[in-house]
Amino acid sequence: MDTKPQLEFQRLPVVLERHGVSRSLHLLEITRGRFTPAVKIGRCALWPKHEVDALLAAKVNGATNEQLETLVTDLMAQRKALMPASIRGAA
Repeated sequence: MDTKPQLEFQRLPVVLERHGVSRSLHLLEITRGRFTPAVKIGRCALWPKHEVDALLAAKVNGATNEQLETLVTDLMAQRKALMPASIRGAA
C-alpha cells in the first residue's frame, strides 16, 4: 500500500494573498530561488500547500535569503520524491 501523503494545491491568487506580495515580486522571488516554482498541470499553475506553508513560516520566523534558498532546494528535492516527473515543475 502506498503511504505517500495526499497533496493539496493552491492557485496563484491564493498564494499571493497568503504571501502578501504582488505577482511581480512573487515571480521575482521564484527567479531568485527564494520561493518554489509552480507545478504546471495543464494550463494551471499550482503550488503545493505544504511548500507555501513552510516558506511563509520561515519568512515569519526571520529566515535570511540564504536560508530561504536552502529551504527551496530542500522542498524541490522533496517534490521530486513525491510527484511524478510529468507534474513536478521546474527543477
